[in-house]
Amino acid sequence: MSDPAYQMQSNAAASRQPSGPLRDWLATLSRIDTAETGRPAARPAEARRPPEAQAAWEPRVVPATPEAAPEPPPEQSEDDDVAALMAENMMLKARLRLEAERYDEVQTLLAEELRALRSHVQGEMEKAEDLRAERDLWMARAEALAQPLFQKR
Repeated sequence: MSDPAYQMQSNAAASRQPSGPLRDWLATLSRIDTAETGRPAARPAEARRPPEAQAAWEPRVVPATPEAAPEPPPEQSEDDDVAALMAENMMLKARLRLEAERYDEVQTLLAEELRALRSHVQGEMEKAEDLRAERDLWMARAEALAQPLFQKR
């Protein structure tokens, strides 16, 4: 365990100075800030860094040139516009045809469901009529049987 590779660096020392790539990145950002604004940016990390700790490699900063500006897209000709509109029109017609087919399918399914519901309700109403008829028959029988009880002698 006496090997220096196994020894941990203190957090205070690690937090004071950024690591090599981070330090290079921060230096590049400060140079870009200086180039854009014309005034030097604050460099707290570089001010604390000793001069012998200069990085062997520093990223190259490429200045922005007006020639490097992206060119606007070329204007489309009228034929391209017409072709695009025709393609969109064909796509919309196909979508409309699909929607019409789906609508017809839904209407067919709805009609079948309504027919099934109507036949079910009709069956239930027939059962109710049968029950009423039986009820009326039993009421007539009960009255016929009870009639002698209520006659005066």
